[in-house]
Amino acid sequence: MVQGWKETMTLRKIMIALLATASFGLALGQGLTVWTTFGDETLQWLEGEAASFTAAFGVPVNVVKLDLGELPATVLRAAPQGEAADLFVGVPHDQIGAMADGGVLADMSVYATPGYLADLSEQARLAYTFAGKLFGLPMFVEGPALIVNTDLVPTPPSTYEELIAVAQELTTADTFGFMFAATDPYFGYLYIRTFGGYVFGRDADGSLNPRDVGLNSEGAIRGAQALKDLRYAYELLPAGVDYDIANGLFVDGSLAMIFNGPWATSQYANAGVSFAVMPVPPMADGTEFGAFMGVQGVLMNQFSENKVDAANFAKWITRSDAQVSMALLSARIPASESALVAVSDDPVIQGFGTALLTAEPMPNIPEMGQYWGPANNALDVILASPDSDIVATLNRAVQEILGE
Repeated sequence: MVQGWKETMTLRKIMIALLATASFGLALGQGLTVWTTFGDETLQWLEGEAASFTAAFGVPVNVVKLDLGELPATVLRAAPQGEAADLFVGVPHDQIGAMADGGVLADMSVYATPGYLADLSEQARLAYTFAGKLFGLPMFVEGPALIVNTDLVPTPPSTYEELIAVAQELTTADTFGFMFAATDPYFGYLYIRTFGGYVFGRDADGSLNPRDVGLNSEGAIRGAQALKDLRYAYELLPAGVDYDIANGLFVDGSLAMIFNGPWATSQYANAGVSFAVMPVPPMADGTEFGAFMGVQGVLMNQFSENKVDAANFAKWITRSDAQVSMALLSARIPASESALVAVSDDPVIQGFGTALLTAEPMPNIPEMGQYWGPANNALDVILASPDSDIVATLNRAVQEILGE
């Protein structure tokens, strides 16, 4: 009886918090449509949250799955015509810039509660901020970390220099020490950023400046050299290694350490590989490694005629308890700091969560689309030969990014 009373009071508190936005003037109960890119366990989680929201508030929620490749373009086309969903769930933050520029996303800062914002990691908040506005409520973060085969490396390295030494010892006729998709600019950014490079600089107000490209900065040049050293000085990255090759070697149990993301861990577990997840260890001088990170959450249709219900459902699925349940079901890494603490007994989630504390959200401005091709080509050229000209190659890549 006491337990039931507590549950009733807890639900009442949640309802009061959610309904705090009712002053915006729309009545509850009109029903919602949600477009999502989620699949498998995460889609099941979202459908479960929709059912519990309907049970609590009497608001029907229709969840419709769309492919990630089609959702942003569909929203841009359909929202102004009144033909899009009320909410969009599972859109990576680096794709919101074009949608925000297109005027189809609502500013969520008027709906986010102070408690939610205070519990949000700074990187996640920054990722969903565009032109000074919060265009969405983050739910989870993702990005690569160092994944170590604990059978081959029982004691993880404590410094980067130790990582290199261990990797060289384990690069034999039967095993490989350390590999990853180094020429892929998503993964290669680990070295570009750690040594002081960047993609786009920021203006005084914090806005990303697409004309300030840092791929040929002094730090980026040092980072590219460090990548080149992996192949030619340390002999750890054979020519031709891409994501599939490195990932396959780790699945086979013949690669000791890989820089990869949480999306790969189920493969490793299913293959029976014993592994641990951790940040790439700092250099001996204390310099910490940091790479790209992605953030996903929920966006609201600026043209929705049911913004109060939509905002309430957005807050429902991004509350700390919901992020905990998502993490436990699908190993997603919560954007909520309290939710991350609540799943502290999961070493994989904690390993990625710790690694992402030093990560940088991928730039979310539309100009980011101009970065990938030139950066990829530049890393290919730099790693293709011990005599490659790093400075000239990166200068050329920047000119291509800027369209010069």
